[in-house]
Order: sequence, then structure tokens, then C-alpha cells
Amino acid sequence: MGRYSVKRYKTKRRTRDLDLIYNDISNKETIHKLKNQPLDETKPGLGQYYCIECAKYFEEQLSLDRHNKGKIHKRRVKELKARPYTPVEAEAAGGVNMIKFLELVEKYKQLEAYKSENQQEFEQLKRQKKDTLDAIITGIPSEQLKQMQEEQYGDKKSGKKIQPTRPSPASGNASVSAGEVEMTE
Repeated sequence: MGRYSVKRYKTKRRTRDLDLIYNDISNKETIHKLKNQPLDETKPGLGQYYCIECAKYFEEQLSLDRHNKGKIHKRRVKELKARPYTPVEAEAAGGVNMIKFLELVEKYKQLEAYKSENQQEFEQLKRQKKDTLDAIITGIPSEQLKQMQEEQYGDKKSGKKIQPTRPSPASGNASVSAGEVEMTE
């Protein structure tokens, strides 16, 4: 075995193929099942932080959120928007099994409608899980946590922002100029 024969097989970082992930995303039950997995000691983060689009497990919610903002995840989501190429399409291009291909086209039309419907529910599940994890970490119920964030950062709907007040320097003891503290007597 030469040097190049070893490089040819990159199985160490191999992830699930796009057509398998596409099938996972198109079904509501599988999305729910993958997002709410039972605890498993053999998986990172006990199997609780899973990215369906990339088929990866993460240690904590923070690393999953960083991954969702990253280039690799966005590229994978973009690839999953297009329907994967199937062997039935290859056969139809060669003129074989045209009836089966037309049935498959109708099936995929229905799946696309269902997938767009599921996308909203998928986003809602992500937000709900993040809110419950935030509540567990801080020990504050999610409704109270949201209310505290609105008080601190302002209401996003109305566009009002609350500016934090700066404490004024004590009269006679200190004066602040150009970011420096000077003591006066």
C-alpha cells in the first residue's frame, strides 16, 4: 500500500450523506426524535445537543449555537435546500422506469410542502429547547428570564432601548476627566 492509497479513503471525518439527512428533515417525527434523544453516556453532551443538518453532537448548547452561526453549518443548510439526486432520476434520464419517476416527482412535491411547514415547527422547537436550558442554567423560569431581558435591553417590538445609568462621581472626593480618576483634596 502506497502513500496515496491511504489518503484516498477519508473515513475519519465522514458524516451522514445528504440524502439521509434530507429524509430526516422531511419527517416531523424524526426531527422531534433527534432533538429529544434519551441520555447516552457514549455521545458528546450525553446526546442532548445535536445538529440535525450536520449530523453532529456537541458538548454544550454554547458550542451548538456557535456551530449554527458558522460557515460549515450554513453551507450544509444551503446544500439541503436542494433535493438530492437519486438513482431513480438516473434511470429516468436513461429512459428506464419513467412511471416510477413520475410517481416520485409527485411524492417530492408533497414532501416539499410538508418540509416548509415543518421548518417553522423546527425553529420553534429550537427556541423552546434553548429557553428551557437557559432556565435550568440560571434557575429562573423562562417567562421571568424573558421579562428580565426585556427590562435590561429594552422592548424589541417598540424599538425602545433602556440606557444604563452611570453612577455620578461623589461630590468633592473624585473628579472624572477623559476616562481617568483623579483624587482631589
